[in-house]
Amino acid sequence: MRFERSYESFNSNADNVWRITLDVYNGSEYVVTDCETHAPMAPLLKSRFPEVIDYVRMYSADGLNEIKVNDAKFLESGLYFADPSVVNILDVKIIEGDPTKILNEPYQVVMSRSDAKKYFGNSEAVGQTISLEGVLFNVTGVFEDRPANTHLKFNMLLSHETLPKTRSWYTIDNWDGNNEFAYLLMKPGTDIAEFNQKLLEVCAELKDKLSDDKYVAQPVKDIHLYSDKTFEPEANGNAKTVSFLSVIALFIIVIAWVNYMNLATARAIERAREVGIRKVMGSLRVQLILQFLTESFIVNLVAAFIAVAMVQMAMPLFRLLTGMPEVATDNLYWMIVAGLAIVGSLLSGIYPAFVLSSFRPITVLKGKFQSSSHGQALRKILVIFQFAATIVLIIGVSVVYLQVQHLRTVDLGANLEHTVALRMPIGTMQDSLFKIKSNALKIEALRDASITSSATSSCLPGIPISEMSTSRWSIVGREKESGQYTYYWYYIDQNYLKTLGIQLAAGRNFETDKEVGNILINETAAKLLGFANSEDAVGRQMTFYDQRVKKNSTIIGVVKDFHQRSPKEEFLPQVFAYMDDGGYFLARFSNNNPVASIDRLKESWNKVFAGEPFSYFFVDQNFDEQYHADIQFGQVMGTFSILAVMIACLGLFGLSSYTILQRRKEIGIRKVLGANVSQVVRLLSGSYMKVVLISSLLALPIAWVAVDNWLSSYTTRITLNAWMFIIPAVMILFLALITVSFQTIRSALVNPAISLKDE
Repeated sequence: MRFERSYESFNSNADNVWRITLDVYNGSEYVVTDCETHAPMAPLLKSRFPEVIDYVRMYSADGLNEIKVNDAKFLESGLYFADPSVVNILDVKIIEGDPTKILNEPYQVVMSRSDAKKYFGNSEAVGQTISLEGVLFNVTGVFEDRPANTHLKFNMLLSHETLPKTRSWYTIDNWDGNNEFAYLLMKPGTDIAEFNQKLLEVCAELKDKLSDDKYVAQPVKDIHLYSDKTFEPEANGNAKTVSFLSVIALFIIVIAWVNYMNLATARAIERAREVGIRKVMGSLRVQLILQFLTESFIVNLVAAFIAVAMVQMAMPLFRLLTGMPEVATDNLYWMIVAGLAIVGSLLSGIYPAFVLSSFRPITVLKGKFQSSSHGQALRKILVIFQFAATIVLIIGVSVVYLQVQHLRTVDLGANLEHTVALRMPIGTMQDSLFKIKSNALKIEALRDASITSSATSSCLPGIPISEMSTSRWSIVGREKESGQYTYYWYYIDQNYLKTLGIQLAAGRNFETDKEVGNILINETAAKLLGFANSEDAVGRQMTFYDQRVKKNSTIIGVVKDFHQRSPKEEFLPQVFAYMDDGGYFLARFSNNNPVASIDRLKESWNKVFAGEPFSYFFVDQNFDEQYHADIQFGQVMGTFSILAVMIACLGLFGLSSYTILQRRKEIGIRKVLGANVSQVVRLLSGSYMKVVLISSLLALPIAWVAVDNWLSSYTTRITLNAWMFIIPAVMILFLALITVSFQTIRSALVNPAISLKDE
């Protein structure tokens, strides 16, 4: 939990660094928040507001990029074009090169220590050159690998001044596209609410450029847990999830403390004579309290040592379960462990200490204390608490599992099974022969009878949203009425819909390579454009601004909505343009065992793209990666829940064992008077079953509120049913019954002569 909350803490400027995001509006209607902004915005804010000390713009070189070092080729991600100020603002630790001279000229690059080692071995990286997409860059610096607890994990930084020279459409004063992350270094003490108000004034002045959109500042420390915007550099965490798991961990600790209190107070009768004798011998009450607190401290201290050892042994498995990187223990870690031991000693020991020290010696030594019910009410309350907490956890695990399964089985509107995707050779995509080779690969692939369809596209369902383009589209002649929402679009060929099983709602698909100027839209886009139905959209012209040039396109068809992203998100408004040589090659197989087909596909690849690396992934498996965080959350919750059940049952086992031991003579007398085993079992277990039943009744409404709140963040979600809550409660009731019955049956079978031999 500390790791999740530690993001950006390594940055000495983190408290004063804000990211600027863009709230997209259609009139007064909020549409979405994009974490990328316009290139001229950050310089404008620095020149206008004295509280802005500096800024850095980060432009992502999306996806994989081909790096050539001498004759070696590498496919790399995590490349950004950046201003020189990135070193100071994002606390980039330069270990080779002059920090004041890096990234201040075109065609400069700085790279991480790991990349420098990979490319140049033990040789000095500074002064070397690398080729990126055919462009040579001079290595001017090496920085320490970025820590795991940052939302912006870059491996290579390219000088921002290179952008206009390598991207023909890019200009430094371009207000038509928001494609860059912007971070501001603010003067300490600047109020973010006041600054956001100033940003609204700036947006009003730039209305002709921004339309109704609004800039909003966001503290960099809030990004990982509190930000879920479009085009995030990575999938962020969730503050609710972290808090929920923290509460679960606390529940487990409290349940363990509750067990200690229960057993300690239950043993009060056994230790009553000891207390009485000590008091007669002159012990003061404060001495007895210190004695029992010391016992509690020793128990908790030993438990803490055992827990630390178990944590160290289980940490590799925990990292595998959660995906968390290795984190070294620090002073705060040991302070937390010590604090838990001390607090646990007090919380679990203070009540038993005061109970035991309060016994009256004369009453105890006369043997009249045996019938005392001191502490029984508290013990029942504590048992109710621990089983209520356990039931809530079990219900939570069940709902998380069912929700993830629902997401994985919901109709996506596309058939992603039995389909593989190849990433086309990046270094050859600008080659004039690439289109010819791309079409040749389609022909070669279809020679295999097991491949039923092939296609190319520039993006796929499940691929990061950053690989799609965004533009404002509207209907020609109805620009104001049709809204100018932000639409997501990418290129596909005429076989894309068929290969992925995507259906048309109206119109036709792309048919030939002469479709430039024609587009497809999905049903969500048609609704946002103001069409009453899909048929009305066919034949209409849409316009958008690309490279600051107005372009018109004709809608030839409307695609039925399909999930480009996870079903937990709403359908994106999408536009599809024609291109038959995109960056992804798709192949659909007709069998369930495509290993041989993939081998033949590799042979086809080697014929067309000789010398280029062949790599593939299954489209459905790649899509399922979006549920990875939910699956991990369920696994962690499940592990915690098993621990909670075990601890609660162990506590109930110990408490019931002690209670039965105290009532052994009663059991013997009842058997002598004719009671059978089943009657004795019902008598002894009935009170505990009532307590667990009360726990269930208290837990069910709490669990309902908790899981309903968790599900509220999902667009596609399961419907909560009564059985989702009743079954876990019955299961816990059954486990409690087994736990208690084990002891009660054994006691009921004991010969009464043995229990009463001393009477």
